[in-house]
Amino acid sequence: MNVELVLATRMLKRSAVIYILCPLFFLLRSQNAFVTSLVSGITVAVGFYMGAVIMSYSAKISLSFYYFAAIFGYIFRLIFIFGLLLLFRGLYSIDELAMSLTVPIVFLSMLFLEMAMVIKRKDRDLDWANDNSS
Repeated sequence: MNVELVLATRMLKRSAVIYILCPLFFLLRSQNAFVTSLVSGITVAVGFYMGAVIMSYSAKISLSFYYFAAIFGYIFRLIFIFGLLLLFRGLYSIDELAMSLTVPIVFLSMLFLEMAMVIKRKDRDLDWANDNSS
């Protein structure tokens, strides 16, 4: 079982409210802010899921490669997110306020929601979650 992929998929589903509410909030400002917020939120979500894919497949190769992927995968995802947002900025007249607020709101909200689910032990059905050997 690809535990990281399952966790990332669940996290994205749990965070769907954030992807809807944040752009709708910026729709009050302008349509430009709405599109900017929507693209920024989706970019962060893709970065999270891409990290899960990298970690999941690197764990199948070896533990050393898993550690390597954890360190450099994080840097790669940051470059991916910032690069995609800069590309979007070059192609579209963005609302800087919407982008600069959406990215940390979505990023931190996803982390806090997942932290709450871990505390509530909502992911007990996964292989490693029931391992009591440590």
